[in-house]
Amino acid sequence: MKMQIIVKIEQEDGSALTDPTAVEVNIPEIEAFDSPEVFDKVFDGCERGVLEARNGVVEEAIEKYLSVVAKKNAVGAGSARRKTD
Repeated sequence: MKMQIIVKIEQEDGSALTDPTAVEVNIPEIEAFDSPEVFDKVFDGCERGVLEARNGVVEEAIEKYLSVVAKKNAVGAGSARRKTD
């Protein structure tokens, strides 16, 4: 089985700021939870894998976001600035 984690960064109007960032994670088949004795071990392995994938996809989405921020700031960097005396 697979779980897909998708991170979308949207503007207030609902339009996408960046392309969605996605990752697929393998998760155990339902049959792997076949007894109470193995539940904790199977669940722990599943949870660790999902949390690592989540952290990675969020990091990648934030990098895309910061890239957009940097581009917008670079465009405005050459514009006239207010002089302070």
